[in-house]
Amino acid sequence: MGLVGLAHPVLWHSSRHGHAAEGLTDYQNLLKGTRFRNWYTADWDYALTTVYFFCIAIFLFTLFNILSLSRSSELKKRPTSHSLSLSDRVAGLFRYFSSRQFHISLLGWYSPPLGSVVIVGAMIAFFGALSLAVHPYYWPVPAMGNSPPLATRTGWISIAIMPFMFAFSSKFNPIGILTGTPYEKLQVFHRWTAWIMYITSLIHTFPFIVFNVQIGKMENYYRTKSYYWTGVAALIPQTWLVLMSWGPIRSRYYETFKKLHFLASIIFMGFLFLHCNFRLTSWDYFWATAGVYGFAWFARFGFTLLRNGIHHTATFTLLPDPRMVHVRIPTTTLKWQPGQHYFVRFLDMGVHAFTSHPFTVASLPESGALELCVRVREGMTARLAAFAGNGKGSRVLLDGPYGSVHGSLWVYDRVLLLAGGSGASFTVPLLLDLIGGIGENAKPKHVHFVWAVTGTDSTRGYEDIFRRTLKGAPEGSVTFSLYITGSSRASSPASSTKGEDEKEIVTREMFTGRPKLAQIVNDAFVAGGTVGIASCGPDSFSLDVRNAVAECQLQIARGHATCTDIFLHTETYSW
Repeated sequence: MGLVGLAHPVLWHSSRHGHAAEGLTDYQNLLKGTRFRNWYTADWDYALTTVYFFCIAIFLFTLFNILSLSRSSELKKRPTSHSLSLSDRVAGLFRYFSSRQFHISLLGWYSPPLGSVVIVGAMIAFFGALSLAVHPYYWPVPAMGNSPPLATRTGWISIAIMPFMFAFSSKFNPIGILTGTPYEKLQVFHRWTAWIMYITSLIHTFPFIVFNVQIGKMENYYRTKSYYWTGVAALIPQTWLVLMSWGPIRSRYYETFKKLHFLASIIFMGFLFLHCNFRLTSWDYFWATAGVYGFAWFARFGFTLLRNGIHHTATFTLLPDPRMVHVRIPTTTLKWQPGQHYFVRFLDMGVHAFTSHPFTVASLPESGALELCVRVREGMTARLAAFAGNGKGSRVLLDGPYGSVHGSLWVYDRVLLLAGGSGASFTVPLLLDLIGGIGENAKPKHVHFVWAVTGTDSTRGYEDIFRRTLKGAPEGSVTFSLYITGSSRASSPASSTKGEDEKEIVTREMFTGRPKLAQIVNDAFVAGGTVGIASCGPDSFSLDVRNAVAECQLQIARGHATCTDIFLHTETYSW
């Protein structure tokens, strides 16, 4: 095996000047030099085409984001009696794609929204065509070149995908800022661009093996040519990265996955850098990746230190539900929006201090404390429960805030908040924010809060929050529906009450069984006007909400609805 090294002298780019091969016909020499077949311009033909594809897509979705923000501003001024317009119907059609979801029960797989599926399908089709459309895949005679055309083009496609793959993964995300998409919803594109890069890397690898085995030089080249074994050395951690990122594995072993993911990424990038060996403009894509990811990293941690500081301390309390821990971080300086989340690093928890975890804030800044309701699982959250049981606290580093509802629920006539279990940590702050501003001049006149829990113990951590906040709401402005899913019976009403001290402010309904989410969404839809919906729950919960809203969007698109706009924002437990 040859020594690890680069060609000398090391340059920014290798030369584009080739030499005429002896023994080739005029046609063969002409074929070698044509566009999309010329090795010396393959980076322009394939890598730049890949860059153009992503840039055009980002530009189009930036335009959609601008139009969406403009529409949100228009909705705020729209009267409730407004009739369906062409723009409403077009918006309904596009939102159908952002809402509709599929579930393959045999595999336990929940698809991304249909719109994301279409985008991923377009990427696969585009890069498949870019890789396979041009012939030949192998040179007719070995004298035409040692790099099969199929291997050359897929290598450049792979390397050009890399900066965008890293950009999709970052939390301080320029693509998300431009398109109005939270970083967590771009993760699907990070994973799929990683898979596409991996497939094109395999297609890049195998033609070299086939060609060199045919001419009897594979073993010799592997021993003496560093770019052969560095390519294999890069492919091994790349294989680990994509296979271990498969949803069930990632969710089951998330803490281990996260540590090894970063380590494998560093090894992969190091060997890939050596493998590329400044061929043509290959290293430019490493500088672009370093710029994109470096900017995101420094901006993220600079923001954390300058805005959030390093002086915060958390206290922990066990809630009546043994699976939940309440975390309280006193603060008068931090500011966040309802529904946003922080990545929290607990500095006094031993090995867990090396990782941070996302938690949605369950309070408003005005409360004087950042409060979290954490579901106890394994690893770090189990350690949280142990600290709570022993009355211990911990210093914390806060990274954020991130997320929140894209657009504003304030522009809709009615708001529907749907929560499954600990998903209330997302919807409760939205409820408190809406209640604090509902009045004669506010657009939403009614909020329906639906919460499905296994038992009433799950609600006790929020009772004091509700009691303090609901007193300031106008009469009849809130309906609170609680579903106790621990019962085996179908959803049926258990009670409907109005607290004496609440003076008709809140209508409280208690049901046994699971909520009929499709019916709840449809009831809000048929009431007319405009509806804003925010939902957080497990995958099955979000699936029902998404598909119910998708059906409503289709009715708007067809012009068969009295509701002129229905907006949906979802959060799920899974990562």
